[in-house]
This record gives sequence, structure tokens and C-alpha cells, in this order.
Amino acid sequence: MTPGDSSSAANTPRTLRQLLTPAVRFFLLVLAGCCLFAQFPGLRRNLGMAESRTWFLDSYAVLASSDAVRAGLDPFLPNPLDVFQRPHSYSRWWFLLGDLGLTRQDNFLVGGIWVLLFFTAVFALLRPRGFAESAWYAALVLSPPVLLAVLRANNDLVIFALLVAGLLAGAGANRRTGWFSVALVLATGLKFYPLVAGAALLLVRPSRRMLVAGGLTLLAGGLTLAAVWHDMQRAVVPWPVSIHTLGAGVIFRDLGWEKGTGLAATVIILPLLAALGWQRRWSINLTGTDADLGERMGFVAGATVLLACFVAGISHSYRLIFVLLLAPWLWRQRNSLPGRLLAALLLAVLWLDGVFCLVVNLVIMPRSEAAVDHLQRTWHLWTQPLHWLGLGLLAGALLGMALQTWRDSRQVGGNR
Repeated sequence: MTPGDSSSAANTPRTLRQLLTPAVRFFLLVLAGCCLFAQFPGLRRNLGMAESRTWFLDSYAVLASSDAVRAGLDPFLPNPLDVFQRPHSYSRWWFLLGDLGLTRQDNFLVGGIWVLLFFTAVFALLRPRGFAESAWYAALVLSPPVLLAVLRANNDLVIFALLVAGLLAGAGANRRTGWFSVALVLATGLKFYPLVAGAALLLVRPSRRMLVAGGLTLLAGGLTLAAVWHDMQRAVVPWPVSIHTLGAGVIFRDLGWEKGTGLAATVIILPLLAALGWQRRWSINLTGTDADLGERMGFVAGATVLLACFVAGISHSYRLIFVLLLAPWLWRQRNSLPGRLLAALLLAVLWLDGVFCLVVNLVIMPRSEAAVDHLQRTWHLWTQPLHWLGLGLLAGALLGMALQTWRDSRQVGGNR
């Protein structure tokens, strides 16, 4: 071996360490997890994710609705062209896929593009600066609800990618808020609920700019919502009965309460939890500078979407992909008690149902549907309080932000 060879060998470990940056490690962890998930279908089943012969079930449903329109059928009724005859649950904007010539035969292409858009947004949003941060981000991304969204190619992936693009576009605060508003309006036209994420604009300072940005966004979003209002009225969103669910109504349904009674309880309990979290200083602080405005806006956008969906009813747990919007600011707050508490709660919410399914399928192995139903209801009674506490702390953070915005606006008004 020549001296040059010896020097090259000595430099190899350092070069490898330089190549394995935290971002690269995060990418490799996610890639390895996704490959494991894809190669072992038994793992998917044991995690509680139903098998289907059709790839990307939810993008298929959207394309089937578009095909129904072209066939002269009403897509808002049970659709014979869909695998499970699901009616269309979104706006007519999705029928533009049919105008582009895309049909159910193109489902793997469409669903694959949605998945790629999602992962592109994930790696653009989550940029770890150390191994611990990389590992924590990977634990969030590889959680069962996120993988369920990917497996089904649910169009929440598109909404997530749009919101991230709006948060990251532009270098200055003005451009960021402008692009975020555009993304928000587009997302609202596609799936109704994203308009609530406009609450993130309450973080914009000074107050005059916040009022202008918020007012214009609310106007544009309101007009968009009005344009698709008829579609929203006709959209049928059935409550899922599987274990992987999110919603305040889960525990009330299992207790046998009526929907109206459960909703009334929710609008009382959740504000009380928010006030308690804010008063005890258990909620995340959302004050910062223009340098971290994007992270704080992402936190508020994700929190408001999660809260709105939690209160509105019961949905599949893939709605929890919006937890990823919280992650950068939550990591920044990791050394505070509220940061550690919320991070632990959200990680538990993301993983507990999957762990429960593994234990039931591999250890308990119940022999009847009645036994499965009993186990599931018992599990909900023990774990739903964690959902409520986590969402209550998110509501407390939003309450603190709203009060700070009010104080700032009053101060500006008093200085005139």
C-alpha cells in the first residue's frame, strides 16, 4: 500500500460521516421503513390496515367519480364504478382529472404522483439538524396513520403538499403569506376544510399586515367555499368503524351517545381543556421572530386542521398526517415542558392503535367479531383521553396565540 492509499483509507470514515448528514439519515430511515412496509404485507395486516387488490384505493375513488361524470352518472350517489361503490365526497374540482384524459386505468400513475408530492413536501419541510431529530421525524413519518394515507393515496396527501408549498414558497414574510394564502384557497376548493388553516395568518406582524393578509385570504377562501358549497352539501362522509380513527365522536359513539349529545359535550369540554392548558402553561408558546414564522405558521395550520376534523366527526386516522406540520416548531420547543408533553402525546396518538392491532393479531388472537369489538371499545375508553388531552393542548396553544394577537392589536391601536 502506498502512502497515498493509507491517507485515502484514513479519510474514508470522515468522508462517510460528511455524506451521512442528518437529512440523509432521515431520508434513509424513511426509505428503509417504507421498503419494509411494502415488502411484508403481513406487517400491514397486523398493523390493522385492511388488504385490497386495488392499489391506492382513495385515488381510485376520485378517478371513479370522474369516470362516472363522463358516463352520465351522478357521482354524489353510490358509484358502481368504484371498488366499494363510494359516492364522491369532495368538490367537483377533482373532475378536472377526467378533463385531462385520466381514468381509473391511470390510477397507479395518479396515486403514485400524489405519494411523490407528499414525500417531496415531507423532506422539504422536515430538515433535521441532528440524529435525534432525524429519528424522531422518521418515527412520525413511519407511523401507521401516515403509512395508511400513503397506502391508500388519499387526497389529503395533495392538501398537505399544497400547504407545505405555501409555507415554504418565497424568501420574505410578505411572499410567504401571499403564497400560503394562494395554497390555502386552492386546498379549500379541493377539500373544504383547509380554510380553517388561515388562522396561521394571525401570527403575521405588524397587525396591519396581519389584517390585510387575513382579510384577503378569508374573502378569497369564502368565495371559493361558496363556489363549491353545493358539492359540500351533497358530499357524503360516512363515519369509519375501524380501529384507526380520529374524532371526538369516537368515545361518544362507543358509549352509545347520540351525535348531537356528543357534539354538545365536545364544544364544552374542548374549550375547558384549552383554557386549562393555557392557564397552567402546558401549551406550546407560539411567539417568535420572522426567521421562524414559517415553522410557527405550519404549527398553527396543522393544529387548526386537526382540531376542526376532530370536532367535526369521525374520520380515518390518516388525517393525522397534518401532525407533520407541527413537527419543526415542536422540535424547537423540545427543551420546554409543554414541548416534551405534546411531543409525547402526539407520538402516542400516532402509534398506539398500530401497537394495539399488533398485540391483538399476534398475541391475543380473538376468535369472534364480538370479542374484537369488545377489545376495541375497551381500548378506546383507555386511549381516547390521550387524544383529547393532545388536542386540548393544541387548542390551548391556539388560545394563547389569539390572546397575544388581541393584545398586540390593542397596543398598536393605543399607540396611534
